[in-house]
Amino acid sequence: MMAPFLPMLAVRGEPFDSAEFLFEVKWNGVRALAASNAGHWQLWGRDLTDYTLRYPELSMLSRLASGTVLDGELVLLRHGLPDLEAILARHQLVSTARIRQRCQVEPVTYVLFDALYANGRSMLAEPLSVRRQVLQDLLESFDQPRLVFSAGIIERGSAYFEQAVAQGQEGVMAKHLGSP
Repeated sequence: MMAPFLPMLAVRGEPFDSAEFLFEVKWNGVRALAASNAGHWQLWGRDLTDYTLRYPELSMLSRLASGTVLDGELVLLRHGLPDLEAILARHQLVSTARIRQRCQVEPVTYVLFDALYANGRSMLAEPLSVRRQVLQDLLESFDQPRLVFSAGIIERGSAYFEQAVAQGQEGVMAKHLGSP
């Protein structure tokens, strides 16, 4: 199994417009990276804590190509919006029976925004635009409703921010399309 590593974290900024940036919703949930290797899967967070047993409804991640690592946010959606309190309550569960019961009643959605490894090949030096295309292609071929691509827009970050906040989202992430 691949050794877990830390995700890149966001820094606060002011809304702006730029054709060199992708703007996507800042999902209000639990940050998690997922890896698949030889039919086994692993899910971990910012502090390298293993989350795999907490989210059995994501076991389909084991069917990803070996050597795949994805980056995203675990969310519980209510009325189309992430409910931070609900995902944090779910995240704190330790009883296997309670976890299994909650995943049947209220399964998480894994909103994905980056492919860090694909088929054992590091994508870390590739530009964001390439990594996201790999991710989008992977998700389209995988076709799992619990795995969702975090779509975004290019150029109009200020308007996208205003729209996202008006809809009840926490904010927007700005990512340079050419950045590794």
